[in-house]
Amino acid sequence: MNSENRPFMTIKEVSELLGISVSTINRLVKRREFPPKRKISPVRMVFMKYQIQEWIDNRRSDW
Repeated sequence: MNSENRPFMTIKEVSELLGISVSTINRLVKRREFPPKRKISPVRMVFMKYQIQEWIDNRRSDW
């Protein structure tokens, strides 16, 4: 399954999409200002695409 068809994104993909660092994303998650990570295996954490899109849409409406 290629990345376009997956319902989730890695933290690196989110970082590249938003233009913010991985450490900034982790800081926002910790402060509950960003969608939470989801565990999809014992060692893999991802973000759900729909939650990232909702976060982006909410940020745009604040402008």
